[in-house]
Amino acid sequence: MASRDPYTVKKMADLLRAGATLLAERCPVCGLPLFKLRSGEVVCSTHGKVYIVKNEAEVSRVTVESVLDKLEKLAANQINKYLSEGVGLPDIIKWLEILERVERIRSIMENRHSKEKEKEKEKKT
Repeated sequence: MASRDPYTVKKMADLLRAGATLLAERCPVCGLPLFKLRSGEVVCSTHGKVYIVKNEAEVSRVTVESVLDKLEKLAANQINKYLSEGVGLPDIIKWLEILERVERIRSIMENRHSKEKEKEKEKKT
């Protein structure tokens, strides 16, 4: 284990108590074991969400997902800021449209990913 500080160990124990599964793979940043949450998400107890990629296509998909995650957080923060400041509706609508586009891109990506998985299953049979 790369780090034995009490906070890291406690966080790892919390993940296990919450039903996460300890994986054989390690975090590429710190070397700690990764955990798979019930949602299917893979996380590092120190760095949070981690993507495990097997080929260049997955690298590309993960890169886009990461950008979309950041854009989604930025849009949500801006909307929250505008709501608390009482900024006009046009500015809020602009960010809501961005969130809608992010959701559309995620949907398109999910459909493509599902089709790729179906093709892989067909090849195996």
